[in-house]
Parts: sequence; structure tokens; C-alpha cells
Amino acid sequence: MHLTRMVGVVVLTAFCSLSHAACPNPATIQLQLNASIICVFVEDTALNKQQPRLRAWIDRSAHIVADYYGQFPAPLVVIRLRGMDGSGVNGGRTTNDGGLMIQMRVGRETTAEMLAADWVLVHEMVHLALPEVGRNHDWLAEGLATYVEGVARAQDGNRQVADVWAEDRNSMPKGLPRAGDGGMDQSSSWGRTYWGGALYCLQADVAIREQTANRVGLQTALRAILKETGGYGNEANIGDVLRIGDAATGTHVMYGLYEQIRATPQTPNLDLLWTLLGVPTDPLTQPFDDRAPLAAIRIAITAKPSGAATPGVPGAAGAPGEPSVRKN
Repeated sequence: MHLTRMVGVVVLTAFCSLSHAACPNPATIQLQLNASIICVFVEDTALNKQQPRLRAWIDRSAHIVADYYGQFPAPLVVIRLRGMDGSGVNGGRTTNDGGLMIQMRVGRETTAEMLAADWVLVHEMVHLALPEVGRNHDWLAEGLATYVEGVARAQDGNRQVADVWAEDRNSMPKGLPRAGDGGMDQSSSWGRTYWGGALYCLQADVAIREQTANRVGLQTALRAILKETGGYGNEANIGDVLRIGDAATGTHVMYGLYEQIRATPQTPNLDLLWTLLGVPTDPLTQPFDDRAPLAAIRIAITAKPSGAATPGVPGAAGAPGEPSVRKN
């Protein structure tokens, strides 16, 4: 469930003052990335014994997101980790009820290798980079987090490029409209919200690169949106947000595509898109077609931007299972 809560000026002002200080309370783990502070509270005795691997996991995830956006997308964020039986990471939720917070559950038997392959924390941290645009536009918030997670991890060497395209090819059809569906702003199903939103991001990325001779893509637009809006600690009109992205790329792609899909269901030809990009039917076992018309764009999307920081620690590929919940 996505619940919306309006954040007043007083709350934002108080939070801004905290962002220039240390953690509001003594944290189990405290990390700093340039001017950003991450305060981690481990709320489980058994889990607390895994502090070194938890620190490495959070630090790696934060650097992946910071590398993608050119900066970590929040001056201060609290992460609360609750333990659970078994292994794995589950139940991600990002909130802004008086301060940015990510809440997650981590299995007490989770290994360092499992944490290296985790996608959930990167997904939640990506939410920090988009301002609150209203519950009718959850598809943009969740779609961005779904799309950027794969691309950012691939750019940082934390996920196999083939695995990213395999998941996109297999899962983006879940985001296509079904009989009776309206446009994206009228759709609330899991598939449309997560994978319909991710499909919007891919279409925008490809179109921006086509119109700029592959000079810039969605990443440039998202960096500008974060810089101009301040991210999830603030509220903004979706049209204004998308126009910021368009201004940064010198195109009208993000807002123009939104105008097409906001109230009218659209069913793009995905088979044609994969062919143009050179994505095979099974990217994990079949070669990509580097002679395809848009192969250079496909390669550029997951390539490390020039002048970017050193890649993060490589890890095994991971793929989303249960949807995370974004709430403000």
C-alpha cells in the first residue's frame, strides 16, 4: 500500500537542520559519503553481530546510488534494520514522516554473498532522489526505482549486464495495459506500477539518446531532477519534475511521453524494441546483436559514465521478487 502524508514546512525545516549534524540518536552504524550521513539502527541482537557485513552492504549500496546520481540523494537518512528468520532482505519501505527513513527486514542467516547480490536497498535508496509527486504517480516513483536499480548496479559492476536485460525483457510485459485499464495515472496494479513505470523509463532513456545522438540519456535528466528539487524530502508537481529532466537533456521526451500515457493506455511493440536494441530472446544464454540499429544505445545505458568514480565491489546478479513499498 502507498499512503500519502503531506509534510509541512516546519517538519522540513527541522529536518534540514538535522542534515547538517550527526545522527539524531547514537546509531549502531554511521556512514558518511561526502556531505551525506547515513544512520543505521540495527534492531535485532542476533543481526547486530553481523555489523561488518551490514556496513559493507550499506556502504556498497550507497556508493552505487551516489555514482549513478553524481551524489548521494539525501543529506541525512535513517536506516532501520529489523531481523527475521531465515535469510535474505525483505520488506523495504522508504518514508518521510518527519525525516527520511528506510526500513528493512534482514534474515539472521543472510550471508555476505547474499548481501552483495541484494537489490532491495539500492531500490529504496533510489526513491530518495525523486520528490514526492503524489499517489496518482506512484508508477513513476516505483518505475524509476525498478529501472535505475538494474542500470546503476550494472554500471558499478555489481550486477551482470545480461541479467539486467533478461529481467527487463521478461518482466516489462507485466507493465502493459490489460482490457479495461486506463492510462498510467489511473492504474494501480503491481505490474503497471512497477514494470509499467520501468517501461516508461526505458522508453524515455532510448528516446533521449536517439534525439541527442547518444550523448546523454535518462541518467542526465535524473541527476538534474535531484539537483533542482532536492529529492524525496520535498514535494513537486510531476509536470515540473519531468520538464526539469527535459531541460537538462535539451529534449521534450519525458514530459511528451507522459502526456501520451497519463490518461490513455499505450501498448508499445516490445518485440520490435528488443530487436532494435539487439536484446536476444534469452540474454543469459544467447549473444546480443551489436549490429542492431540501437545497439550503441543499449550498450551506453549500462556503461559507466565517463569521469565517474571507481566501480563498486562486484557481486552476483540479483533480481526483484516481492515488491518493495514506498510510502511518505
